[in-house]
Amino acid sequence: MVIASPTVLIGPHPSVVHATYLTNALKPKLKLISIMGSYGWGGKMVDFIINMISNLKIEMISPLNIKGFPKEEDYKKIDAIADEILSKHIEFGIIKK
Repeated sequence: MVIASPTVLIGPHPSVVHATYLTNALKPKLKLISIMGSYGWGGKMVDFIINMISNLKIEMISPLNIKGFPKEEDYKKIDAIADEILSKHIEFGIIKK
């Protein structure tokens, strides 16, 4: 699961808060989670979401929080997260290489 959200004030978008709350309460069978977001001046969105998913005992792929509009190096970080997700899916046998 990848939770992606812009920062609204100091936390995630309200719709993302709702979905994250339900995910934490329902505890779906997940193996991986990552968080991606952007912020202008208050970059606490990732910490907010990490605290919200405390019931989920799963592996966390490095979160990414970008200040402002993404730059070329940010796109490379997004590609690296996608590559890590792919390699984990292959490792878990979800996708065959």
